[in-house]
Amino acid sequence: MTTVSKTSSIKPLSELKLSVYQADHQVKYLHLHAQLDTLMIEIQNRRQQGSLPQLPKS
Repeated sequence: MTTVSKTSSIKPLSELKLSVYQADHQVKYLHLHAQLDTLMIEIQNRRQQGSLPQLPKS
């Protein structure tokens, strides 16, 4: 019979804090990305309606 050590699955507190910190930033990034997508669609719709001028391409 093989036994598994319980200590091998315990992560240090610093590692847990880091993973939560990273997850929080990922959530914020995804939220900002969704807002940006929404604003880009709004700009495109307004340009199609003639409400906003087209920007010159560089």
